[in-house]
Amino acid sequence: YMITCAPGNASYSVYGHTAIRIVIRGTDFDMAYNWGIFDFSTPNFVYRFAKGRLDYMLGAYPYERFLQEYISEGRSVWSQKLNLTAEEKDRLFVLINENLRPENVKYRYDFFFDNCATRIRDIVIAAATDTVILPEKDIQKSFRQLIDPNQKVLPWLDFGADMLLGLQADRKASVSDEMFLPVFLRDNFSNSIIVHNGIKEPLAGPLETVVDIPPPTAAAKTWMPQAVLWLVFLFVLLVTFVFKKPGLEKATDFVLYLIYSVIALILVFTNIFSEHDALHLNLLFLGINMIIPILFVMLFTRCKAIILSRLALAISALWIPVSVIADQGINPALIPLVLIIMVRLFS
Repeated sequence: YMITCAPGNASYSVYGHTAIRIVIRGTDFDMAYNWGIFDFSTPNFVYRFAKGRLDYMLGAYPYERFLQEYISEGRSVWSQKLNLTAEEKDRLFVLINENLRPENVKYRYDFFFDNCATRIRDIVIAAATDTVILPEKDIQKSFRQLIDPNQKVLPWLDFGADMLLGLQADRKASVSDEMFLPVFLRDNFSNSIIVHNGIKEPLAGPLETVVDIPPPTAAAKTWMPQAVLWLVFLFVLLVTFVFKKPGLEKATDFVLYLIYSVIALILVFTNIFSEHDALHLNLLFLGINMIIPILFVMLFTRCKAIILSRLALAISALWIPVSVIADQGINPALIPLVLIIMVRLFS
């Protein structure tokens, strides 16, 4: 069986989850195989995740224990019986056990291309003795568009993800690609075909609800990041053009240039040094560019920085038109984020 779990409320669970369940009739064997195991206590966890060097692993444990975890989190669970022949079931079991070997149990996690759902997609297709035919779709969405609905429940996560994702996240996902999300894996497997002895059959049986828990009804405050940043933008406008108090402007510059310098350095790291392809070619590095950290250092000197400020402002102004031309998705909250620093660069 393929088991699909509804999204949770934590940042790492908002995309849902998938596992394989194997039951051997006439025995007590009823195991869940979960490719979503990771360890928060891993040394340098955040750095390794950002760098793209965080290892996930396959875990095997009783299905009842797996199920109780999602019941305790208030998440619905669905089951689909995979339409495999005896030979294909044996082959799947062998492939899973091969995955459980100490040298194979860990894998290098990649959110879009190698995660708990794509591992199951690939291992089921590999177990098939003939062809698996995936459904066709007329409309293709980008990776960014696919994850947006999941992230809306955590608006600041949605904002942060859109800030870090680059052009790779804006390319169209194929039917196979979109199965990195568990719900799309579930729905696409429901509409997929497997060939047995020249006969086309459904790959997965009817969807069965194992646990039915309605999601929370509280509306997410999707407007929050925009509202906060537009308020900060208004404050910066007042400081720059209305109050015009040197002490207040210096304090504002110190805080803003420090924050934006950190963001600029993070963007350089994710664009160049991270192994996550989805973070590369992020055009936000124009809006919040590397001249800003240089200007932050110059705040502590007597040097004028008019030319550098004008250059940084010109580069920042390129962000929106270049992003539109390149078709990179722009979270609306990023617009005031960039306008805030542009006002101070102008000043």
